[in-house]
Amino acid sequence: MSGGALVARRTLIVLGVIAAAAAAGYVVTCAVFPAPMIARTVVVPPLHGASVEAAVARLSKLGLRGRLADTVADPLTPAGTVAWQSPVAETVLPQGAIVRLGVSGGAPLVSVPSVTDLDVGLARQVIEAAGLRVDRIDTARTDAVLGTVLGTSPPAGTPAHPGDTVRVTISSGPASVPVPDLTGLTVAAARERLASAGLRVGTLDQRLEGKAGTILAQRPAPGELVTRESGVDLTVSGALP
Repeated sequence: MSGGALVARRTLIVLGVIAAAAAAGYVVTCAVFPAPMIARTVVVPPLHGASVEAAVARLSKLGLRGRLADTVADPLTPAGTVAWQSPVAETVLPQGAIVRLGVSGGAPLVSVPSVTDLDVGLARQVIEAAGLRVDRIDTARTDAVLGTVLGTSPPAGTPAHPGDTVRVTISSGPASVPVPDLTGLTVAAARERLASAGLRVGTLDQRLEGKAGTILAQRPAPGELVTRESGVDLTVSGALP
């Protein structure tokens, strides 16, 4: 046999041995590790808007693993649902790969605005501009001008979710008191009676009739309702004190 033929024969024998060894190795590997040697690929499904539990379950069913990454403020995605995923939908991954999930915390919180001392109409506009709603308007008797905002509940600066309600308290104006009847009293006595009612003497006019030094008339008239600290004008008989 020629030298070239001998070399070719030896080469074929070596290749045959290698092929047989490879085949035997494959058989042994299949026997020990019955799973396919080449990992199966999976297409990542769209998960936006799904609940976290549903998203993880769906990934698990496909042979993927869901992992929570963080929580983000997202006004367009309901709280507790998937706001984003990585990799994105339609990405091809090998089985067992991890898909990271971002969970929506809902819309970002806003602060209750300060509307104290504003007119109630303007206060409503400010509150609504902040994304909140006026729930109820209460009143309280104070010396502040009628309709002036005294405060809110929750108070200004409190974090709130958009759409939450705010209760507003406004002033119903100073307390009203009836004017006492001062006719026939001296100026000094009239001054004391007015002071006890939370009122005061206004202007004094003179009229030369009646008993000197006594009150002939008053304005406002007895029984009329006025705010505290209002003045009552008096007409006095004789010389002014």
